[in-house]
Amino acid sequence: MSLSVQHLSFSYGARRVLQDVSLDVAPGTFCALLGPNGSGKSTLVKAIAGVHRAQSGTVTVEGRRTSSLGRRELAKVVGYVPQAGDAPFDLTVREAVMLGRTPHFGIAPRAEDRAKVEDAISRMGLEDIAERSMSELSGGQAQRALIARALAQDTRVLLLDEPTSALDLRYQIETLQLVRQITREEGISALIAIHDLNHAARYCDQIVVLHGGRLVADGSPAEALQASVLRTVYEVDVQVETREDGVEVRPRVDAHGMTLTGSRLADLEERHEAVPR
Repeated sequence: MSLSVQHLSFSYGARRVLQDVSLDVAPGTFCALLGPNGSGKSTLVKAIAGVHRAQSGTVTVEGRRTSSLGRRELAKVVGYVPQAGDAPFDLTVREAVMLGRTPHFGIAPRAEDRAKVEDAISRMGLEDIAERSMSELSGGQAQRALIARALAQDTRVLLLDEPTSALDLRYQIETLQLVRQITREEGISALIAIHDLNHAARYCDQIVVLHGGRLVADGSPAEALQASVLRTVYEVDVQVETREDGVEVRPRVDAHGMTLTGSRLADLEERHEAVPR
């Protein structure tokens, strides 16, 4: 198993954000991490990446506990793509991508390192802006540069924290297709925190759903994206359709074009449960 998280818990002071979370992501698997705002998605990604230190639990990559690895060794096996707001703005795009190679060379980059950087820049379509400063880029361009940096890092686990949130539709699709391709061809484990349920269902092999800091679903898109789970987690009345080409989630609308949400949905479900069977 490339990535294994066992009984991981994390708190910000007295506020518990993650509670006893366990999951495995096999080699060659692209896993989506779903959940509403505040469910703990970004915190879990950062805890796995070593940005946050968990209060309890373990993270292992190919059988090695990440807590036992130094920063340089950890960076050789775990690549982390933060949200675009965390970009290194005082560097050019090429320099920012080269940061992904620093765990692999000594004083100066080798020809191999430069080749990895150019390949990552090409894969993310950044050739025309490679010499521009990160501070001049749009949020979407900066996000693509951060993904390129992680690709150049050449790790066994790739962690992405909402990398498509600043991208337009074309680059959302291209990025998800690229990560899926790399995951399968290179046999790595990729975990992406994402909001779009249908993008997750379309491009990911595994779905993990968090709610209130706890894992409430883990499986294939058809297994994890159950309407009853999604109604509870997102407080929206949805219907889930499983077809030969995948799973589609969409809001359920009434005759007036309205979708039940929040307390109105809870009231309806409470009345439904009260009806004798």
